[in-house]
Amino acid sequence: MYNYTAYNLNISSAVFLPELQTSTHQIADVIIKFGKIGLTLPQPEPTWDYFHLEGDSAYLYWKVVGKFLVKSGREIIIDPLPDVEERVLRLPLLGAVLAMLLHQRQYLVLHASAMVIGDSAAVFLGPKGQGKSTMAATLYGRGHKQMTDDAAAININNYASPILLPGFPQIKLWPEAATVALGDNPEKLRKIHPEVEKRARPTVENFLQKSLPLKRVYILSQGSDIKIKPLQIQEAVTKLIANSYIPMLLGKKFLQSETTALHLRQCTHIAKNTPIYSLERPRSLDLLPKVAQLVEEDLAS
Repeated sequence: MYNYTAYNLNISSAVFLPELQTSTHQIADVIIKFGKIGLTLPQPEPTWDYFHLEGDSAYLYWKVVGKFLVKSGREIIIDPLPDVEERVLRLPLLGAVLAMLLHQRQYLVLHASAMVIGDSAAVFLGPKGQGKSTMAATLYGRGHKQMTDDAAAININNYASPILLPGFPQIKLWPEAATVALGDNPEKLRKIHPEVEKRARPTVENFLQKSLPLKRVYILSQGSDIKIKPLQIQEAVTKLIANSYIPMLLGKKFLQSETTALHLRQCTHIAKNTPIYSLERPRSLDLLPKVAQLVEEDLAS
């Protein structure tokens, strides 16, 4: 077993996970192992994926990868298809599967990137393609610390101020974004999947490994000018729900789950206790430094 740490959890894994930071822990909070999963797929068989909730267990299936079982926020069982490459297996494992485990541990999981600007932790939300990771990479290139990419886990229980947990040191970027935001040569970065051009960019050299109170949430959107404006609580709650990882993954099935009410309370709590802003900007990589500067000035003020 390999020992790692991510999201303040000690993880013992039968899968080699080079994206995570290694650990010397003696007791694991989470076990990742291989095993057979008795999930009967509906007929006709799903064309791409299938998700099923049953008590404290979540079943996740991808046609080109295999089956995953997440149990009680403590165990992940993998039943892969024959001859699946390990790096392909790691993509859903460190994405949707890990997000499901965090959700089972009652963290609010947002589909977001998170950075530390000064001493303040900020989360960037937005629909797919709005540039969450690119925004994070731009700030990272300006010397700020990274906390997480893709899945931001927030601890709300017993805290007036929501607490953002550190994920693992990596940002996933398209080649052009890696070049503009960080000055990287994309050809020297590993593809996240053999058939996808997106690259995995390690951030070990400037990664914050401790939790911080969440000071800002920015909702990214496209506009004609660069501007930040505050959102009212009702709109803020709506945006948080729309950009939450598990509801996005499960769709209507999430409304039938036992955690729907808790999720609504968590989103409402953040909206009441954390400033939430709309961050509008034209879709131009050339304007990234100006957008980053505006975020820096907003948090400094």
